[in-house]
Amino acid sequence: MENCKGGEKEKQAERVVQAVLAVGSIGLYLALSCWAKPAGPVSADGTILRDGYGGDEKQVQILVEGLETDKTEVPVTVTVGPRRYSSQEADAVFEELMEQMEERIRGNNRSLMEVCTDLELPKRIEDRGVRLKWYSSDPDRLSASGKLLVSVEKPEPLLLHVQLTDGEHKADYEIPVRLVPAEQSLEEQMREKFRQEIQKQEKSQQESERFVLPGQYAGKELSYRTQKDNRYALIPILGILMAVLWPARKQSELRKQEKKREQELLLDYAELVSKLMIFIGAGMNVRNAWARITADYEHALEQGKIGRRAAYEEMQLTWYQIQNGMSEGSAYREFGRRCRLQPYLKLGGLLEQNCRSGTKDLRSIMETELSDAFELRKNLARRMGEEAGTKLLLPLFMMLGVVMVMIMVPAMMTMG
Repeated sequence: MENCKGGEKEKQAERVVQAVLAVGSIGLYLALSCWAKPAGPVSADGTILRDGYGGDEKQVQILVEGLETDKTEVPVTVTVGPRRYSSQEADAVFEELMEQMEERIRGNNRSLMEVCTDLELPKRIEDRGVRLKWYSSDPDRLSASGKLLVSVEKPEPLLLHVQLTDGEHKADYEIPVRLVPAEQSLEEQMREKFRQEIQKQEKSQQESERFVLPGQYAGKELSYRTQKDNRYALIPILGILMAVLWPARKQSELRKQEKKREQELLLDYAELVSKLMIFIGAGMNVRNAWARITADYEHALEQGKIGRRAAYEEMQLTWYQIQNGMSEGSAYREFGRRCRLQPYLKLGGLLEQNCRSGTKDLRSIMETELSDAFELRKNLARRMGEEAGTKLLLPLFMMLGVVMVMIMVPAMMTMG
């Protein structure tokens, strides 16, 4: 009956997944279809929207009806270019942009007549569809990208040449620029002069094996040292952090080991009770049944048939305690306490009670306990399966995201 119920639940889950996939795919199709309607390339009156000024050409697939006598729709590929300025419009746009050019390119400078830092030379003005090419009359001082390559000691004029184009019309302009010395504090000026003096001395000593730094400058005694390399300063910080977190790691490992041990004990509980009940039912007392189980476990270990199991290791320790003189009842009670789980505490209590006063219905009690043990194992297996399924959710969601990207990107490219 339970297997039938489980099969019915699995079938219901499969039907739910199938329904979700079907409804989801239909919903996605309808959403994309509705979304794509406004972006159709050809309107009802037979017009195609161009890209704006400075845009790119695009290939448009259209279906034409009426070319053939049977009114068949014929596929045709049309190349649609972007919108272009007329000559008058282009001249007006170029003039307007040049009137605003100083504001666009001066950057942090007060004006183009007082340039002491880099300029901001744009390559394209998107909202007007205009591209710009820059040239410098003195590229050793001011590059075509607007970068100031040297600092000047006195004002020096130069020219910036710019060509504006919308792809069809072109216009060339010249922009006068004056480089001025950067504003420096007294300390910065002294450092710059000292740097220049050092460079002069370095050139004068190029024939010697070593470069000797000056011992004095401006009447002051100088000393030198190499700046410390702090690239490795992060290493001790990381080491201290790892040292602080190391106990937490050990505790986490201990918790994982404890959880694994508890799962192993619960999984082996039904088997352990089953073996006890079989041997007791065969006429053995609890002591002999316990000894037989531990002996079989030791033999299987020696043969390499199984690995060490926590429940049987505890049984083995209990048997050694009994052999060393501990009373059976106390040994069974300690067995339950070491396992620290409710089923084992209950089993240890039953066996201890049997040793003290005897229990006529021990077999029937063990049968009830076996039934509970199998139910416990089934619930544990179900819970472990749910945990494994939960761990798989992340890769499943990642795969779903990849699939959605594979669907949405071509759809967006088609609409855009």
